[in-house]
Amino acid sequence: MAEFMMLMKGSGKAEEWAGYIDKLVSSGTFRGGSELGNGSCVSKASADDDCTVTGFMRFEGDSKEQVLALIPGNPVYESGGSVEVLEIVLSD
Repeated sequence: MAEFMMLMKGSGKAEEWAGYIDKLVSSGTFRGGSELGNGSCVSKASADDDCTVTGFMRFEGDSKEQVLALIPGNPVYESGGSVEVLEIVLSD
């Protein structure tokens, strides 16, 4: 089994989250997550920009495609925001 991180950029309707989380829990792959608050995005080119990542979720599954299939219904995605799915690289 591999681990994956879903990063969300944007906002969704608060009343849609409970049903979506129920769907994720039922999938057996959901390992938790959180909304993210005030932060900073720093690079050498810019001192302090607003962060665009608004939340994250962790999953454990057989493939990235299995996690990608869980995106429909995500309140951020359904509201026009973006969702990124990345494999977490675990070192030995």
